[in-house]
Amino acid sequence: MRRLLAILAVVGALAVPVIAQAGTTVERITFEDTFPLCNGNPIHISGTLLAVSSETTTPSGGEVVAIHFQPMGVTGVDLVTGTVFRAVGLTRDLIVNSPPGGTTETFVNRFHIQATRGAESYIVTELFHVTVTPDGTVRVELDNFASTC
Repeated sequence: MRRLLAILAVVGALAVPVIAQAGTTVERITFEDTFPLCNGNPIHISGTLLAVSSETTTPSGGEVVAIHFQPMGVTGVDLVTGTVFRAVGLTRDLIVNSPPGGTTETFVNRFHIQATRGAESYIVTELFHVTVTPDGTVRVELDNFASTC
């Protein structure tokens, strides 16, 4: 009887699918900053950033971390001309850690401060990617950053 119960327990355990564990956090972050535009005029921007982060553990023991930022109602004003700007875009960061120890990270930033009348807009773009093997060797590394008006 014990042997039958042990076999049933093992079969039951094997029949239950392994479920990945996950957690997600959502925050609203007040944002405020003043910095120079390409023409040298200071712009003051403020509003709320929506931040969503999640962490997932895979059945094989790996880990995936994803972070997402997005402006919500972020506006700016050129302190010299009074031109109004709207901030749009998103920032994402994805990190994957494999069970043997390797890591891959991809960071994408597309942040635009768009002018509402005839002025130049300010655009930040960045793509960063790195792949590291379990022995610590960097196999791929790319960082492409640009800011334009």
